[in-house]
Amino acid sequence: MPVTTDSSKEWLLQQIESSKNSPAYGNYLEIRDFVLRIMDANPHQDASLYWQEELTGFDYFLDASPLLVNKLRHQCYHLTGIRDYEYRNHHREKAQEAFHNKLAALRRFDPEGRLLVGESPELGGFGFQIDDFLINLDTLKFYEVLIGLDRAGLLAPFSRPVGETSERKAILEIGAGWGGFAYQFKTLYPQSPYLIVDLPQTLLFSGTYLKTLFPECRFLLVDEAQPTIDKSMLEEFDFILIPHYVWPHLQMEQLDLAINMISFQEMTSGQVEDYVARLSGWGCPNLYSLNRDVSSHNTELSSVSGIMARYYDLKPVEILDVAYTELKVPVKKESQPDSRSWVKWLRTALSAKQRKKIKAQAQKRQEKERFLYRHLAGSLKAPC
Repeated sequence: MPVTTDSSKEWLLQQIESSKNSPAYGNYLEIRDFVLRIMDANPHQDASLYWQEELTGFDYFLDASPLLVNKLRHQCYHLTGIRDYEYRNHHREKAQEAFHNKLAALRRFDPEGRLLVGESPELGGFGFQIDDFLINLDTLKFYEVLIGLDRAGLLAPFSRPVGETSERKAILEIGAGWGGFAYQFKTLYPQSPYLIVDLPQTLLFSGTYLKTLFPECRFLLVDEAQPTIDKSMLEEFDFILIPHYVWPHLQMEQLDLAINMISFQEMTSGQVEDYVARLSGWGCPNLYSLNRDVSSHNTELSSVSGIMARYYDLKPVEILDVAYTELKVPVKKESQPDSRSWVKWLRTALSAKQRKKIKAQAQKRQEKERFLYRHLAGSLKAPC
């Protein structure tokens, strides 16, 4: 420990006092006041059983010390499971090559590097240094989603310059976690207002993080007394934070894209339906999802894609043949024969018993796929 005064205690007090006066801690206190207020307004937790348990794991952050806030990213493992310990120097030799290879595989979809944003070192940001970027598993996940959005053609409207004849394009993220994807998106598209709807305790992380990294941006903290977000607000504010319980009463005049990563799979069927149905009712033209259809630890969900498909036409977005959680990129398999000729051969060359066995295996694979992460781009269905 770097002792710079006559005693460790004096050094510690100096560090605490310095951190108390930091912008990060001031932002934390402001966002915490908002979070406590909206928690009082919604005292009964209506989160899924999965999230009710998760929330109890980081309630300590409601009373965080200044030193803890200055290392906020080290506390975000509650939200994505990524720990700074795994990225310390003594792990570098063993792990960095895998990260380098995964990043290289993703870069093939983005050869000019337009969409790559590394982790910020602010607030204890961590990762392996690759080229000029700080890279961790969250970084790669967000980069993969940006690539998916680009391949689906959903980023083009955000790239157009804002002028007299074009409005600022708005994006809403349902369940933004610690705010990492919002940081990347806002870095790439600074003119776009970014809306977040989330559980109050989670907004404490994303609100503090984004307010610290974007000190010049304007923030709107929405409560139940202000359920309408009109176009003038989208022009005035850069970030809009919305507690989840306001969602059923929320009215939105303009929304160009909604996105969800790895949290639809943690909700109940009714909650996913509420989100998707309201987006459809607002006329939100595009909805992007990176989720499992079902999650093995969530018994309250039927099917993410099944619910989305009631309101949006879905198109799978193919990127890598490996989940975002996996670093090893498999060698691409040779293309399979045409399915029609395969079926014809199956009917003529195999016995009934063999055909039955193959069909059973196919059904097992189909069932297994429900637990795989899938990129889905949804376009709003035309009214009947």
